[in-house]
Amino acid sequence: MKFPQARAFALLLAAAGAISSAQAQTPAARWPTQAVRFIVPFPAGSAPDVLIRQVSVKLTEKWGQPVLVDNRPGGSGVIGMTALMNAAPDGTTFGFVQGSAISVAPSTIKGVTYDFNRDFVPVTLAAVTPFILSVPADSPYKTLGDLIAAAKAKPESVEVADNGRGTAPHLAAALLGMQAGAQFLHVHYPGGAQAMQGTLGGQTKMMVESYNIVAGNVEGGKMRVLASMADRVEPGLERFPLATQTVPGAQAQGWFAVIARKGVHADVLAKLNRDMADALLLPDIVAKSRDLGVYPRPGTPEQLARYIEADRKGWQVVLDKLNIKPE
Repeated sequence: MKFPQARAFALLLAAAGAISSAQAQTPAARWPTQAVRFIVPFPAGSAPDVLIRQVSVKLTEKWGQPVLVDNRPGGSGVIGMTALMNAAPDGTTFGFVQGSAISVAPSTIKGVTYDFNRDFVPVTLAAVTPFILSVPADSPYKTLGDLIAAAKAKPESVEVADNGRGTAPHLAAALLGMQAGAQFLHVHYPGGAQAMQGTLGGQTKMMVESYNIVAGNVEGGKMRVLASMADRVEPGLERFPLATQTVPGAQAQGWFAVIARKGVHADVLAKLNRDMADALLLPDIVAKSRDLGVYPRPGTPEQLARYIEADRKGWQVVLDKLNIKPE
């Protein structure tokens, strides 16, 4: 009677071993077995490009496989997003993309063929970059309250520079005006550098951009920061008041996220989420990020999904108010 029991026990052990072996061979356990590519809709040398290149070095060391950065700039992120949509969902290609390409571009650019919910899945929020409200050093506006009061007293008397109609800085400035009940005169420039020159030259009274764009002139005494539109005080920006302290609801920041083509194995996505978070929070990466004006903020895919949904709804309200349509 003992032999059948012993045989049954041996079969159970064999089955357990087979299950353990199968688990060890899951896609996540083996992945990656070849080079991994991040499509980046930014030009080389831009802040998010530098950040993902720093992270890619850490991931290469961790995975023992090359991690490549594939720059696909242009079209407000649409070119990069489209390239990712057309990539095979085999776990070798992911996106390191800006939030505006997800939340804004489909509502402002004609011919966008991707749909985030249909074509992609969230992996993790990577970092945020708060918009900063800056004025020339000799500006009569000492506080954001001063500037808002002037704009309310005489609508469109306060010119605000941004880097293009429908861009995130333009929408951030419009949101500020909407929440404050003030009407600015929005002046659109081809880029952040031109907007800064327009503000320094007196053509505009304030500009909206991330801190890394204006930091040189702020530290050099040519510009002053009235406020940060961040959702919280970030390290290195403590001396700047939050815009929400003066104008409730005036919160706006750029953000970058890791996303994947729909169809990539869930175990691979989970491993990428964990490893990306570990890399983003390494002390040297956090320090480098601060120099770039970006702040790592990894989380779960579910958190990113909720963040995207709220971001899309919030900016659509602004787009509707401005009557901005795809063009």
